[in-house]
Amino acid sequence: MSRLTQYSPFSSEPFADVFQAFLRPIRQNGEDQAPRMDIDVTEAGDKYVLKADVPGIDKKDITVQIDGNTVMISANKEKHSETKEAGNVIRQERFWGQVQRSVSLASPIDEAAAKAVCENGVLTLTLPKSAGSRNKTLQIE
Repeated sequence: MSRLTQYSPFSSEPFADVFQAFLRPIRQNGEDQAPRMDIDVTEAGDKYVLKADVPGIDKKDITVQIDGNTVMISANKEKHSETKEAGNVIRQERFWGQVQRSVSLASPIDEAAAKAVCENGVLTLTLPKSAGSRNKTLQIE
């Protein structure tokens, strides 16, 4: 049986809600949100394959760090200086700056055998599992 809480108009704080809404930044259709790096992680036997979207970022501006079972990807996109023609900028949506993504996997990674390839705006990491990370059934003595 579920519990229901009865609404009480005397216990709510209507002015607090108004002030919170007023101070909250205005967002329309996801604008003004921090950039994100979309990823896919698959497990194929003794390795993981991680694919990350890094469109418009040069491979020299991407850093991948592996620490045990944690993989951290950092990417930095420089702002391009553009000469503006007559007129004002009406809308600017292209991102520049740094974005990071960290993923914890179930098994430790063999750092020495890991590989990274960046093609067509997709970073592909091949992450072999560490030899000591395979499941083992213990015999009870």
